[in-house]
Amino acid sequence: MHSLWQTMLLFYKIALFKKPPQDLPASTTVFYLGVGLALFVSLLRYFIVGAESYSVLRVLLEVAVPGVVLYLLLMYFRHANRFSQTFAAICGSGSIIYALALPVLPAFYASALSSTPHWSVALIVLLDIWSVAVIAYIMKHALEVGIATGVSLSIAIGLTAFLMVESITPSKTPERTDDLLSSYLTSGPVVNSRNIIL
Repeated sequence: MHSLWQTMLLFYKIALFKKPPQDLPASTTVFYLGVGLALFVSLLRYFIVGAESYSVLRVLLEVAVPGVVLYLLLMYFRHANRFSQTFAAICGSGSIIYALALPVLPAFYASALSSTPHWSVALIVLLDIWSVAVIAYIMKHALEVGIATGVSLSIAIGLTAFLMVESITPSKTPERTDDLLSSYLTSGPVVNSRNIIL
C-alpha cells in the first residue's frame, strides 16, 4: 500500500516523464487524491485571480468535464477499464505543474488584459506546453498509441473540455483570444479501480 508521500512522488515522477502512469496503484485512494489535488489547485487559482472569477460550479466542471471526455475516449479505444488510473495520473501530475503557476497568475492576467509583455506570460506558456506533453505521455501509455497521436489527443481533450466548461459557465475574467490555450490549461483537470494500464 502506497503512502501519501509515495503517491505524490509518483505524480511528480510522471510529470517529469521518469515513471509511466501504470506505476500508480489502481486504487480509490489514489483516485481521490488526484481529484482532490485538482480541485484544490483550481480553487486556489480562483482565489488568487479574484473573487469575481470564483464559481464553485466552474471549479467542479473544470475537473469533471475532462474526466468525462477522457472516459469516452478510453471507451472508443476499448480501454475504459484504465480510466481510474489514467485520470489520477493526469490530475496528480497536472496539479503539480500548475501549482508552479499559481504565484504568477495575477501578473499573467494583468499582462494579458493590458497587452503589456511580462515574463509571467512566457512561464505560463512553458507550463502549458509541459502539461500537454505530460498528458500526451500518459495517453501514449493508456491507449498504446504513438507520441504524435498522444499529443493530438492531449490537445483535443483540453480544447474540448475548455469549450464545454466555457459554454456552461462563461468566465467572468476578460481574456484575449490569443491566451485561449493558457486559460484552459491553467485550470488544470483528474483515477479509482483495480484496473491497471498495461
